[in-house]
Amino acid sequence: MDLIPLFPLNLVLFPGGQLPLRIFEPRYTDLVSECLRTDSGFGVCLIKNGFETGGGAQCFDVGTYAKIVDWSKLEDGLLGITAVAGERFRVKHFSERSNGLLEGRIQWLTQEPKVAEIEQKYHSLQLLLSQIFEHYDIECEDKDNLLQDADWLTYRLTEMLPLDLQSKQILLEMDDSQQRLSHLQQMINETNITQLAN
Repeated sequence: MDLIPLFPLNLVLFPGGQLPLRIFEPRYTDLVSECLRTDSGFGVCLIKNGFETGGGAQCFDVGTYAKIVDWSKLEDGLLGITAVAGERFRVKHFSERSNGLLEGRIQWLTQEPKVAEIEQKYHSLQLLLSQIFEHYDIECEDKDNLLQDADWLTYRLTEMLPLDLQSKQILLEMDDSQQRLSHLQQMINETNITQLAN
């Protein structure tokens, strides 16, 4: 099992997603320096109890690995980074460094095989995501092909829809693509979300 630094946040990060962050706590400045120096990443976990700042946060044990792809000094003097999410993992043991940085000994979660074809009953999800991209003028290279990828479809929709964090965490923790699609469709039906904006 690998040992990685963790960044507890009040968000759920999905594979393939982008994460912009403003860094101001010394422990996270240390984390960024370490990641840039060693060309490594960090884990993002949803906070179960506690706060993003000040330490002592308790996290859900399933999270997502992220690597920094860009960084800069912001106008307010803080460090700004952009990270891109990769694989999911499960934390088997949490610990804390002397500087207050949380770390976890993790087990990588097996990448589920790609679904060859998205069933007709889920085409409404493809249409919904296409409408969101068009409404907000979001550029996406190879979007038509990506819309056929069940994982990409559910991850991007779940990021953008106004679902609560617990619901998003449930979807992140699912290992089966079809189960995730089905559960997301059920959530949308139950909350009567048919489009993000009129």
